[in-house]
Amino acid sequence: MVFLSAAEPCTLNVYEASFYLEPIISREVNVGHILVVEGELGRRILQKKRKEIQRIRFNAQALPGFPMPLPTLDQVIPGSKIIVIRGGGIGDVLMLTPAIRELRRRLPEDVHLSLATFKSNRLFFDRNPYLDSVIAQPVTLGELMEADYYVEFKDPASLMVRIPMIDYYLQGLGLDPQKISDKSLVLNAEPFFDREVAAFLDRAGSSFRHMVYLNGLASDQLRDLSPELLRILPARFPDILFVMPAIYAARHRDHGVEILDTHNILWLDTEESLHRYVTALIRCDAVVTADTSGYHIAAALNKPCVALFGPISSRLRTTYYPTVVALDAEYHGKLCQSPCGKSILSEFKSGQVDAEQRCPEALAKGSHFSPCLASFSSEKLIHAFEEILKAIR
Repeated sequence: MVFLSAAEPCTLNVYEASFYLEPIISREVNVGHILVVEGELGRRILQKKRKEIQRIRFNAQALPGFPMPLPTLDQVIPGSKIIVIRGGGIGDVLMLTPAIRELRRRLPEDVHLSLATFKSNRLFFDRNPYLDSVIAQPVTLGELMEADYYVEFKDPASLMVRIPMIDYYLQGLGLDPQKISDKSLVLNAEPFFDREVAAFLDRAGSSFRHMVYLNGLASDQLRDLSPELLRILPARFPDILFVMPAIYAARHRDHGVEILDTHNILWLDTEESLHRYVTALIRCDAVVTADTSGYHIAAALNKPCVALFGPISSRLRTTYYPTVVALDAEYHGKLCQSPCGKSILSEFKSGQVDAEQRCPEALAKGSHFSPCLASFSSEKLIHAFEEILKAIR
C-alpha cells in the first residue's frame, strides 16, 4: 500500500470520491489527511497530481493501533474488524465476490467485514449479504486504523496473469481454490434498475424475436471492436434487435460507423450512467461484448453471453462462467501474437502508443482497431452467437 499526503492544501477527486487534504506540518499528524491506497492507484494519483500530492514513507506497522495483515482465519479474534482493500474496474471487483463469500463463511459471526473500493463501484456491493460495510478507496489513515486486520492483494509471483482471477483472490485470502466449489459471482442488480429505460427497451424490442446488447466498446480502447465486425450479427439476424451504446458512434465516428445505421440496431445513451447500462443488460436476452464489465455482469445475471478476447486470454477471466461463450483471437502478426497481455494502462506508459491509443501492431498495419480483435471470422462469431441463442429462456 501507498501513503499520500498533500504538498499544499487541495481537494482530491478520484473515482467519484472527494477528499480535502492539508499538508502534514507538525509531529501531531491528523490521520484524516493521510490517504492509503493500493500501489497502482497511488502511482496514478501521483502522476496526475504531482504538484498537490506527495508520497510519504514511514513504518506504518510501528503506529499504535495500526491493523495487522489478515492472519490464518482460525486466528481471527471474534468481534474484530477486517478491511479488504481492492479497487479496479467493475469486472476486477466482481471477481472478488466469491472470495468475499468464502471469507464470510469461515469467520466468526460477529466479525465486521468491510470492503474499500472505488466509490464508483459502490452500488455493486451495497447490498452484498456477505459485507457489513463498503467504504471508498482511497481510505484515510484514520479509517484504516479503525480495523483490526487488513487484506491487501500483492502479486510478487505474477499469479494474476497465470491463473483465473477468481482463484487469485481466493489464494490471496489464504484459501485453496481447488477446494472451493462455488465460484459464482454475487450481484444484486436491483439498485441499478431504471424503469423508464426498461420500458423504452421493451417497446423497442416488442416487434423482434430477441433483444441483444452488442457492445463494441471497452474500458481500454485497445479492445474496441470494429464496425465491420459488429455489423456481422445484425446483418445475419435481421429479426433480432441489437442494442448498442451511443458513445461507440461518437468515439469512432470517422471510422465507418455509418454501416451500423440499420433497422435492427438501437443506439442507447449509457454514457455516465451505470443504471442505464446495467438495466440494458438486465432487459436484453443476451450479450455480445469485448468489454470486461459486460461479460462479468452477464455471468452474474446468468445471462447468455459471447465474450471476445484479444490481448488477454479468456482462461484468466471466464473459466467459471457457464453462461459465457468465450472466443479467443488466434492472431499472429508482424509484432505480436495473441494474447499479448498488453493494455494502455500497463504497457504503454513509455509512449509506444499514439494519440488514438492504438497498439504497436495496429500502428504497424495502419489499422485503427487492434488487428487481433478484427481477425475473428464471421463464421466463428455467428456459430458462437447461435450457441447462446439456444440458451435464451
